[in-house]
Amino acid sequence: MKRYIKILLLIFALQIPLFYGCGERLDLSQFPITNNGQINVSDTLYVQQYPDWTNFNSPEDVMIGNEPLVYVADTKNNRIVQMDLGGGFIGDLNFGLNVFPRKLAQDYNFDLLVICDSISTTDTISILYRLKLVAGGGIVSNARKIKLIESTYPTPNTSRLRKFKGISVYPDNSYIVTRRGPEDPYGIDPGNALLHIRGVDSVTSVTVLGGFQSSGNSFYSLENVAAITIVRNSSTDFIITRSYPDTATLNKVLWFQYEPVNGTFDPRFTSPSLSIVSERFGEPEDVTMDVNYNIYVVDAMRHKLYKFNSQGNLMKGTFGSYGNGENQLNSPRGVAHFDKVLYIADTGNNRIVRFKLSTDIN
Repeated sequence: MKRYIKILLLIFALQIPLFYGCGERLDLSQFPITNNGQINVSDTLYVQQYPDWTNFNSPEDVMIGNEPLVYVADTKNNRIVQMDLGGGFIGDLNFGLNVFPRKLAQDYNFDLLVICDSISTTDTISILYRLKLVAGGGIVSNARKIKLIESTYPTPNTSRLRKFKGISVYPDNSYIVTRRGPEDPYGIDPGNALLHIRGVDSVTSVTVLGGFQSSGNSFYSLENVAAITIVRNSSTDFIITRSYPDTATLNKVLWFQYEPVNGTFDPRFTSPSLSIVSERFGEPEDVTMDVNYNIYVVDAMRHKLYKFNSQGNLMKGTFGSYGNGENQLNSPRGVAHFDKVLYIADTGNNRIVRFKLSTDIN
């Protein structure tokens, strides 16, 4: 019997190198164990991709086009940068001195829509440009630039203090622009507004969406309205952010659904039990959505990425803290999602960072 046990121990000892002798040892910490011994994989794992995309100066937006290609509003370099999905440079378009691109969208004819701030010694005016990509052979450097509309456009009143902040495109190629500005003294044309615009090479109509409040903190308020994204596969619904620089103001991320009977846009989420309602955002500067209707919000004040599901619940994929290291951000102002990859314009770190969204544990 003793001889038999010695043989077994020898066999066991010979097996150890098979597990640990070749390559690195298995890191069991990547397999978190629940109380009942089952493997616990979160709903989404964020794996930062390297290298970071650099050589930008305060990039304020990133967008994945319908081609698909990557577009970056390289704000303080006064240009739009066009890249492939691997980060390879394709082209750029410079808007000139004192014109700063801030937000991007693309229509279904592949034209780019770019909100820029034109800064003079006296004031700043927002300008919406159209870049004709197809006519330029698909290269942004060759695209013809058309000035569509300025923030001073009367609706019916006008003010040089108004600014365009966000843009998104409907399936019919009309688009909504978020406008921020002071109260209209006549009470008929609020500065904080959503503009539904039509027109390709020139603007043919501008409609101020009704039913909203220009100030306050209600579910219908547009005070400090910032980003917007059209809900996937919808010809009416959208999500906006309201970017106050504080963590006390409520109702900063709002999903509006169109109610055809009354002709109104009504908030989808109002219950304080939902985290998207109760969350104390800082400065939610951009919002996007994936194919599963999950919502992604970048918060420039909290240096954070929030992920909510389509029911308004906070997801485990939420992450971020101040810094320039792993899973860290510095005043992010743009976010995009494509094919399980999340792209963030990490403005304060002058880079675009990518995170692979996967339920794989490899």
